[in-house]
Amino acid sequence: MRKGAIFYNRTGFFTLLNREVHRFMKVYIQTILAPLLSNILFLGIFGGILQSRDIGLEGVGYLQFLVPGLVTMGAIFASFQNPSFSIVAQKFQNTIQDLNSYPISDTEKTLAYVLGGAFRGVLVGVLTYVATIFFVGYTIEYPILFFVAIFAISCIFASIGLITGLYLNNFEKMNFVLAIVITPLTFLGGVFFEISKLEGVLSLSRFLNPIYPLVNLSRYMYLGASEGNILIHTGIAGVLLVGAFAFAWYTLKNGVGIKVD
Repeated sequence: MRKGAIFYNRTGFFTLLNREVHRFMKVYIQTILAPLLSNILFLGIFGGILQSRDIGLEGVGYLQFLVPGLVTMGAIFASFQNPSFSIVAQKFQNTIQDLNSYPISDTEKTLAYVLGGAFRGVLVGVLTYVATIFFVGYTIEYPILFFVAIFAISCIFASIGLITGLYLNNFEKMNFVLAIVITPLTFLGGVFFEISKLEGVLSLSRFLNPIYPLVNLSRYMYLGASEGNILIHTGIAGVLLVGAFAFAWYTLKNGVGIKVD
């Protein structure tokens, strides 16, 4: 083991990653099937009521418009919840200090939590897409890039989930962030409707809501068409990915929520 090395314990890294994946797979009904069912219900309710609604994207039906939004939303929620609730659970069990004794680098710790959350996010997203095949078919304009985008979005929110879990110390606060911050931003991020049709103060969502360019990015990869400038939104996604991971690494490295004063 080399002091200061970024990666020096492959076994330890994969052990922590496996623990994070195994943890949510043990309760797959709650962590995988429940959000999948919610997304299918959203598709059925909104798709059934608004199926004939005109979309500002030529040749695109509302159900097609809705699918990438639901996939992205499922990935966002699942990837955020995995590391955040894992860290808070360790605090609740009074085992969070053990993280300091893991024989792996801070980068490996951060990467294990982020990839564990991203795996859950991608899994929920992919299963949501598979479920929608029965309603809209399986055609994706850029299939590889679509799933790369879902993975990147999952990594962003897994990093944010890790940061939030380190800063907060109970499940009530975690649920508050999820319900009062993440959920409204997602719903106003273009999942169910075109942001360009919002009026008044809500129209500012296209400039202030960081989730909007992420939803737009996945929608472009799925449909080949979207609102706004896709190059700018791709750049924003890249900045969010690097920035969120770097801040998660910095937070963990400084022992926020881990070190005992």
